[in-house]
Amino acid sequence: MASSTVPHPLALPPTFSPDTLDALTELSLVLAKVRAGIQSSSGITTEPAPGGGAGAPGGPTLSFKEVPGATDGLKHKLQRARAQVRALPDMDRTIGEQTEEIRDLETRIRTQRALLQRLRDEAASREGKEEAAGGDKMEL
Repeated sequence: MASSTVPHPLALPPTFSPDTLDALTELSLVLAKVRAGIQSSSGITTEPAPGGGAGAPGGPTLSFKEVPGATDGLKHKLQRARAQVRALPDMDRTIGEQTEEIRDLETRIRTQRALLQRLRDEAASREGKEEAAGGDKMEL
């Protein structure tokens, strides 16, 4: 079948995943290291959580001067994600165009629901007529 090999025109690219957009995990690790560096430099001691962690004594710390270097990977990740989002289909459409399409789709849904209801009503009336006609029926 030729239709199974043609990708859907609005399908997401295979390289696009939620991990592409996840910056919070990496950012929280950097911030935890900065916080640990601030606490160790000011002599603030806190009880570490069981099992240690990024803020545990002896763990990696960052000074403010080291933050730009530590966030380079995050910056590049966000740039790649931005480029992939811009490459998605229909990203150039205006809000007005999208609103118009939504209205058209909602109208189409209402029409389809009305048609389904009419078909249900016709089936119910036919079933009622068949029961009223009586006769021998074979049950399945």
